[in-house]
Amino acid sequence: MLSLRRQWPFWISGVFVGIAEIMNYIVLEKPIGLTTGLVEMTAAFEQTVAPGIDWWSRAYDPNVHWIIIGVVIGAWLVARAEGESRGWIKYPVKELVLAFIGGFVFSFGTRLAAGCTTHHFLGGLPSMSTASLLYLTAILPAGFLTFYLMSVMRIGHVFKGQENKATSELGEKQGGKLALDGLACGASRGYNPNRDWLRISILVLMFAFFGNAIVGSFVYGTEDGVFGWNYAISVIGWGMALWLLLVGIVAGVGMAKTGFGTECAFMTPEVSMGLEHKENFFEKQWKIPGTTRVMFRSMSPFTAIFIEILMLWGAIMIGWQFFDIKLPLGMNPSWVLLLGAACQGFGSVAMIGCEIRTYMRLGLGYMTAVAAFPGFLLGYLPYTLYSDFWVELARETTITRVKHVPDIFGHDPVVQALVGIAYGLVVAGLLYWSIKRGMRLTGFSFKELMSNANDDLTIKYFDRLSKSDEQASGKSSDDKKSDDRGYGEAVTEGA
Repeated sequence: MLSLRRQWPFWISGVFVGIAEIMNYIVLEKPIGLTTGLVEMTAAFEQTVAPGIDWWSRAYDPNVHWIIIGVVIGAWLVARAEGESRGWIKYPVKELVLAFIGGFVFSFGTRLAAGCTTHHFLGGLPSMSTASLLYLTAILPAGFLTFYLMSVMRIGHVFKGQENKATSELGEKQGGKLALDGLACGASRGYNPNRDWLRISILVLMFAFFGNAIVGSFVYGTEDGVFGWNYAISVIGWGMALWLLLVGIVAGVGMAKTGFGTECAFMTPEVSMGLEHKENFFEKQWKIPGTTRVMFRSMSPFTAIFIEILMLWGAIMIGWQFFDIKLPLGMNPSWVLLLGAACQGFGSVAMIGCEIRTYMRLGLGYMTAVAAFPGFLLGYLPYTLYSDFWVELARETTITRVKHVPDIFGHDPVVQALVGIAYGLVVAGLLYWSIKRGMRLTGFSFKELMSNANDDLTIKYFDRLSKSDEQASGKSSDDKKSDDRGYGEAVTEGA
């Protein structure tokens, strides 16, 4: 049974996000899009507080985006159910600065790439988009370089899928392999987020920002429903607004209960290979916490995102083959898109979350997400102020005009359908591979992997290593307790 008070196994987030994507596809015939919605809400905020300025609204019409609001609400509900906001963490100042810069760079990258990681990974890959596949080739190297940058800055310990207080307290108390997880607890002692004026100021801005969009949806509208406030309640009605809000809540709840994110999902296979051979390097040199290392070892983020991809792919195939709905997210990939992907690779790791995950982290109260939020809004400016230049540059640097994988093999309907099926089988194969690899790298059974949250898996994994090391060394449990090094030191030697 899924407990409302505790975190859930990672794979469940893939199901929740997959359901949310299908809900969106049913009514809009396309996957979830986020970043355009945020810049449209920024344009709405600009027109309210500074109607004589058009820095954002010159390129985007004011609007409201119910799914973004829903994701924040869904995560907030999880924090209430679990009784734990993540606002208790006092992050190093340099990580907050990096998160702000990451938000700025990521936001700019979303405009160059005509979409964020949610668009390309959660929507584009199920849609068999060639642009989204090429997007992968640029975002991953940039993400790894940022991962390395954080280690050089000595803040690798903040890179955690979820910062659960109980696990951090355990890490501080017992040390060993969980010592890095305990640093947050020690650094946050005496910290009161309710007296952090930077945090309070940004939260006031955030509430005003979202409140303006919600109120505007009652006040404004558009006659044809195409331009302007095309998702205002006066245009789409209460039913559609609540449906889209529910889409966001479902996704927000699924992510907040697990720590789901797109950026770490596609970094998982490569990092897991490194952990398989050089566990101590990631622990001692890069200072990556134990919960993060086990997360990568278990392949859980990769498994979760491929569950989502497979679910939405199935819905898109049905719509395409049986209801004559065109494959969504068709666009010509360009070199500008790859530049945008690289920007997002840096930004997503620097913020410790992609865009949709950052909205989830806002709902949970993470200060890194709060610091990234104004960076998001400002990051649109280099694009909106010179949008004509970037649009023309993208047009001139087109890599290919083939928009979907089935188009590579011609336009015969039967051939295209077979290619689409083959594509889905590859996705299913990667999903199966990730589960089997996670079982091998952690030593857990399928049932154990599927029924435990990441933090629970981490504690069990290191406890199992400790007991194995005790048996190998010939020490009794009592001798082990008397060893002033602690079990974690011995595990390091035996890893």
